[in-house]
Amino acid sequence: MKFQDIFVPRWQHSNPEVRIKAVNRMSDQALLNQIVEKDEDEMVCMAARERLEELTQEKVRVET
Repeated sequence: MKFQDIFVPRWQHSNPEVRIKAVNRMSDQALLNQIVEKDEDEMVCMAARERLEELTQEKVRVET
């Protein structure tokens, strides 16, 4: 863990595992899209994509 990790949101943590856990709790679709596009770790990007899919499916279920 880096010292700066104390001061940044979990989705910006230096450890990809911590970022994945944060992504799995997120509901901000714009932020998730940003993570998909910009995170350097492929597993974090994949987790963000999967979370976006979950949120989209939940929205469809609520609207129908």
